Amino acid sequence: MSEKSVEEKLTVKTLLLVVVLSIALTVFWDAFTLLLPNVAFCTQNVSNLIPAFGVELMGIPFLMLLFSMGLIRIQTLRKHITTTNLSILYVTTLAVAYFANTSLPWGYHAGLIFTRLFSAEEQMRYVPEFIVPPRDVALLLYRGAGLGVVPWATLIPEIIWHFLLMALFGGVSIGLASIFRRQWVDVEILPFPQVLLAYTCLVNVESSVKPNWTSKMPFLIGMLFGLLLVAPVSAVTLFPWFPDILMWRTNTCGHGAHQLTFPDIPWHLPVPKYIPLYVFMLLIPLHLLGSIVFYVLVMEIAVFTSFYAFGYYTSMLQQGFCGRSWCLPNFFSDPPLNLWSVNTGNMLGLFVITVLMQRRYILDTLKAAFGKTGKNQEEPLPYRTSWLILLTSFMLLIIFFITSGFSPWASIVMPLVGIITWFTFAQLWGRLGFMVSPDETIAPGPTRLLLWPTLSWPTITSQDLALVPYITEAWIGHQSLDGAAHYMPF
Repeated sequence: MSEKSVEEKLTVKTLLLVVVLSIALTVFWDAFTLLLPNVAFCTQNVSNLIPAFGVELMGIPFLMLLFSMGLIRIQTLRKHITTTNLSILYVTTLAVAYFANTSLPWGYHAGLIFTRLFSAEEQMRYVPEFIVPPRDVALLLYRGAGLGVVPWATLIPEIIWHFLLMALFGGVSIGLASIFRRQWVDVEILPFPQVLLAYTCLVNVESSVKPNWTSKMPFLIGMLFGLLLVAPVSAVTLFPWFPDILMWRTNTCGHGAHQLTFPDIPWHLPVPKYIPLYVFMLLIPLHLLGSIVFYVLVMEIAVFTSFYAFGYYTSMLQQGFCGRSWCLPNFFSDPPLNLWSVNTGNMLGLFVITVLMQRRYILDTLKAAFGKTGKNQEEPLPYRTSWLILLTSFMLLIIFFITSGFSPWASIVMPLVGIITWFTFAQLWGRLGFMVSPDETIAPGPTRLLLWPTLSWPTITSQDLALVPYITEAWIGHQSLDGAAHYMPF
């Protein structure tokens, strides 16, 4: 692979190829994930390779790149497996991976479809049927029905609604990412550890047919070690007789960490036991890891001080391990610490500080877009186009929510909170390679501040109260892997 930048024109043929490839791979991987037996659903789904919050290292792109390593050895295909085509393959399969995994669409899309089966009618009467289908349709799908009896006339409006929700948020994301590309990639040079791994894999795919494949041994040894590290987890879930080397069958959280519950102290931190996580963290700058450790210690000192010195959170000792962090009352949601509120303030503060620090850059892009400067000539997408995509998508999203029955102010707040959340978290993800999930901890905070600053546990009396919290948590605030994939062009 050349060290120099190469400019490639985007053609209609390339776009059509991406569309066809995206559709084919999405159908295939969705079917693959859905049809996996229960025993293999977690470890063989090729979704998130590292089951830790916010890492979201997707397996499909790497699998397709390794598949290309086999195809490139065929002489007639070699001329087609170029740097450009491999880059297009990576970007396409990365997008597919975020739309074809265990949570999307099988989690949040399906969950919304079946909402009327498990919710009180007095709440659901505020929810339009083009967003959530009628109870009889949901029951038919829940029990199983052939394609011939699926009520497509009822489901198609909902499919269109969800598509527009994803597509319009995607437009906002593409606009923002294009505007800040130079600042993040060329100026700040954010490491983006996941992309670094993909780049290394792509280089080795191309080099594998060259006589001077200098990184051959490190790459192949790394692949061998990777297989050896994940084999115990796969084997212990597939074969009951396999020795549980990592204690995977005992006290394991959903994100692959070991539960440590001490009966007499308010300990709530697990220990990750999925070894590839530690390997991945070798890519993260050391000073950032040190900062994380420092502030976790500060948090623990605050929790232990509140517990022993002031008698708060004593009910933690009666909870199971996960309940110590998630079951109310706890130090995240209750005084005196209220750490979820602190996290919300952290995000808002980081957003404001970042905008202030980069105000000159933002003004330069606006001048390049609507003035007479030529600074956008080296950008893949001109600043004028990027700003128009951002502003048009934002306005269309507001119109989309208003026509869907939401109040005008809520229709402005939802996309605004989405921008604040993922503008901030894209930078954290780019620096650290992982992030905390903002679904229950961060994104709902700005929404409440802007919509219901004084309400607590309100009665459902409007479409805003019925759906905005769900959209904020599941679509705006949740991890990109689990339903906010429209934000991940960042």
